[in-house]
Amino acid sequence: MTIDTSELTAGVAREVISPPRGIYLIGYGDRTAGNAGVHDDLTATALVLGDGQTQVAIVACDLLCLNEYIVDRIRENVGSNTKVIICCSHTHAGPIAYADSRSRRARRMYIDWLVERIVQAIRRAESSQLPATLTWGETEADIAVNRREMQADGEVVIGVNREGFVDRTVGVLEVRAKDGPPIATLVNYACHGTVLGPTNLLVSADWIGAMRSQIEETRGSQVLFLQGATANLNPDRQLKKSDPWESVSALGERVAARVLDRCEQGLTQLRSTPLSVKQEEVWLPLEAKATTPTPPRSYREVLLRFVGLPPFLSFIADPLLEQRYPWRSQIEARDGVWSVPLRISAVRIGELGLITFAAEVFAEIGMNVKAASPAAATLFASVSDGCIGYLPTAEAHAEGGYEVNMSPYFYRYPGRMAAGNAQTAINTATQLLRQIW
Repeated sequence: MTIDTSELTAGVAREVISPPRGIYLIGYGDRTAGNAGVHDDLTATALVLGDGQTQVAIVACDLLCLNEYIVDRIRENVGSNTKVIICCSHTHAGPIAYADSRSRRARRMYIDWLVERIVQAIRRAESSQLPATLTWGETEADIAVNRREMQADGEVVIGVNREGFVDRTVGVLEVRAKDGPPIATLVNYACHGTVLGPTNLLVSADWIGAMRSQIEETRGSQVLFLQGATANLNPDRQLKKSDPWESVSALGERVAARVLDRCEQGLTQLRSTPLSVKQEEVWLPLEAKATTPTPPRSYREVLLRFVGLPPFLSFIADPLLEQRYPWRSQIEARDGVWSVPLRISAVRIGELGLITFAAEVFAEIGMNVKAASPAAATLFASVSDGCIGYLPTAEAHAEGGYEVNMSPYFYRYPGRMAAGNAQTAINTATQLLRQIW
């Protein structure tokens, strides 16, 4: 078939990426054993879009997050002709998605296989492209609640804050074969994949998988879930049932029902070309001056205090991290302070904009980016192309809490994120969108 290159073309493909039994799940520090099997398969779904000049692959993976170095391996295998953006669902019942020479052989083998499967999904999607159109709509879902609960003494804990900010927006983008049925549906919503909790040892896509299955059964197109700015949003405990698997199904179906209702009401057609991609790394400072040739290992003492162990046991911190949260972070001295690179991607697909951050992003930040976008419709995806940890607002930074005070040390950082980093990231994202509009 001859394809008119003045039109948008689209192809979609899916691969199963479930880990073998025994690989540790990630997302909770108190799991003491590897996974006990697969409850529902994890998938990598690739949507490849092109306009004759630019080609981009958006890959939705059922993973907590994917380390930047693994993302780079995938991009190298795909080649420079296709811009690759990998968005993770942030399920806390997914596997550790990083391995290096320190890792056990089973995990190294799984990561090698994972890279192959994601590349294969992209290749298959590239080869299946057909002329396509876009339709768009928004709705709302109510399964998320702000999780930053302030105690009477001013301490912020992970709990329930019903007065806290929540972005309830669900963005729905259908990619349709020209004059034909939908081939892919992108669903963008912000809610942690933590319905199952830390006691669960079965591999699962959490509520996201249940939502996806329901929509696919009804619409017939493959669903890609793009996790929104969900750093301070958890599933609402009031909506959960006594059985966690029933909760997974109920919450997933609740979001699916809103998406399906919106599709049945009719989506608005968007202009689908031109296609443009801008990707940038913006260096964000930590609250740690760079006075040594390499970053100090001060994270060891902080983590030991967190788990109630004495400082003289600092030598066990790295072995514990290798088992529970192994992560290779890029840290450099910039302007006299230790800094980390946040990857930001901006994509234009005709009238649609997509912004992705390689971080767990607070909901207010994602909302601000969408509000500043020049696009007719904008999607915001966090934990994409890597993860440098939490990106809190300046207000949350002043309040403290786990996301601000503790999480950076799991990434082996020598200090907390600086207070102004959120605004720097928002400004960079806005500039990238304006450049491609």
